[in-house]
Amino acid sequence: MMELFYGLSLLLAWWLLCLLLLWTWKKALFKQTWREPYFADIPILFESDDWGPGGLFHIERLNELLDTFKQHRDSHGRSAVLTANMVLAVLDGAKSKSDSKHYHRLLLDQGFPELYAVFCTAAKDGNFVPQLHGMEHYNAETLAHLQSLGDPRTDVAFNTPGWWDWESLDSPLQGHYVDGGSLPSQAISHSQARTIIKLATEHFERLFGTPSYSTVAPCYLWNSQVEGLWMENNIQSIQTAGYRCTGRDSDGRYHQDKPLIRPGESNPFGQTYLVRNVMFEPTDGNTNADTAWRETRAAIAQGLPVTISTHRYNFTRSETAHKESLKELETFLQRLDTLPNSRYLSSPELAQAINTPNNELYNPFADCHFPPLRQRQGLMKLAAFLTRLNYRHPKLQAVTLLTGLVIPSLVLQGIARRKFSP
Repeated sequence: MMELFYGLSLLLAWWLLCLLLLWTWKKALFKQTWREPYFADIPILFESDDWGPGGLFHIERLNELLDTFKQHRDSHGRSAVLTANMVLAVLDGAKSKSDSKHYHRLLLDQGFPELYAVFCTAAKDGNFVPQLHGMEHYNAETLAHLQSLGDPRTDVAFNTPGWWDWESLDSPLQGHYVDGGSLPSQAISHSQARTIIKLATEHFERLFGTPSYSTVAPCYLWNSQVEGLWMENNIQSIQTAGYRCTGRDSDGRYHQDKPLIRPGESNPFGQTYLVRNVMFEPTDGNTNADTAWRETRAAIAQGLPVTISTHRYNFTRSETAHKESLKELETFLQRLDTLPNSRYLSSPELAQAINTPNNELYNPFADCHFPPLRQRQGLMKLAAFLTRLNYRHPKLQAVTLLTGLVIPSLVLQGIARRKFSP
């Protein structure tokens, strides 16, 4: 018995020494990670880019998508919510061609009034929350300049009446806050960025009756200058994919100048970063209900919000692709139904929960209030903290294996899985 006690004492002393050395080595990392939000409730967000101008058939597709959401409710009875990142305008090709010195745009309510009316109705209904994506999903000055040079990549846009399909543009042209006319791309000027951001925020409020307090940049391409201008126009939170890209190099590869953005992290302007961590893009063929469910479980084990990225094109391409995407979505939602303490919400509401954790959540588009999200505390936060470190940092994972610290870590992680997973 004494030998067992002696052995356990040595093991504990060894672990304490290892922890002390780890703390000395990674103190800043541990502090940063501990300060991130850890949720006892399970926030679930569907972030969907590229809604805006489109064909009339988008009305039926959107209604079918929202009807699917309405059939699934969280632990408080709220239905699943689509945070719809809105593009507000497209090129008016006929006017721009007749007046080659100027770019003319067609705003959402002017060129697509039936679709715009559906967006407004859905927003008031509560499970569709508009969020600013951009004035366009390309840089208007770049597109107009390329057209003046006779660049064939602009032909379809300028010569198709009622054109709205920016997804068919050459990929480098789809960035909004960069000039991708040639590679490597270049950041647009401060004055150009200020003009389009001011215009977009003003039109967003006019179109939807309330400001957009959050945004996501088209193609995840933006920089600190853009963040400052967003803040000037009351954009308080920024949705990301866990990194920020400032441009594309000569081979088209994205350049990351923030390779790791933490959920709830603040930038120098006081804006809050949000992070997508679940991919659901079934039309692409490599993510579906199964892959999204695995990523969901990983997020829950870390006490993270489940923030799901799904683009409009999954539901607005062929009828077959739309039906297949809805089928996968239904399967995924059925699995989400099994989660305890689930909370459906929108991106701006998640930012509210991070910045004012004791306050009710508020959706101004539908004028609805919801209870605050509960935070993890004590042992449960520690378990999620260790799991988060394990997922993000392979070197730390290797150290815990070599030192045996993996044993107490796995015990705490197991507690978290039993309590927060179905």
